Amino acid sequence: MNALLAALSLLLAAAEPQVLNLDPAASTVRFHVNHALHKVDGSSRSVEGKALIDPDGTVKTMVRIPVQSFDSGDSNRDSHMLETLQAGKFPFVTFKGVGKVPGTSPGGRPAGVTLRGELDFHGVKRPVEVPATVEFAADGSARVQGTLVVSLEAHQVERPSMLAMKLDDDCTITFDLKLGRAR
Repeated sequence: MNALLAALSLLLAAAEPQVLNLDPAASTVRFHVNHALHKVDGSSRSVEGKALIDPDGTVKTMVRIPVQSFDSGDSNRDSHMLETLQAGKFPFVTFKGVGKVPGTSPGGRPAGVTLRGELDFHGVKRPVEVPATVEFAADGSARVQGTLVVSLEAHQVERPSMLAMKLDDDCTITFDLKLGRAR
C-alpha cells in the first residue's frame, strides 16, 4: 500500500507545474554597444523573474531588470544612459515569453529552447525570439543562458552621438540566469 501511495504522489507531483524563481545573486545580464571610437560593456545583477514549467514542458517566463541597475563602470556614461533611456519614465526592461523545454531531468546536457515573446524596452513593446540553453541540476534548479540583439531605433531610443557619429543601432544582450524551485 505504501508503494502505491508513493507512486501516486510522484505521478501527481509530476502533473503539477514547476515554479522556478530567479536568483539575482547568481544571475547576470550584460549589454554591449559599439561606437566608432569605443565599445561599451555593462551589466546588471538586479534581475527579477520566474518561470512556470508545465508537465508537458511548456515554459512561461518573465524577467525584469531595473534600468538604473545597469553599470558600465563609468558613472558619467551611466548617467547619460539613464537620461537617454528616460529611466524615470521607463524604469524597467521586461521580457515575457513562452517556449518548450525538451526535458527537465537533472544532470542532463544543456538543451536548446527558443522563447517567443515580447520585449518591453523604453516603453516600446516588440515581439522577439530569444534562443537560449537550459540546464537542470539535481536540486531542481536551472541555468539559462543566451544572447539576443536589440535594435535601439526599433525601441525609439535616440542613439547618442560623439563627434557627429552615432552609437551603433544594435545592442547585444547576454544573460546567465540561475533559477531555483519556489519554496
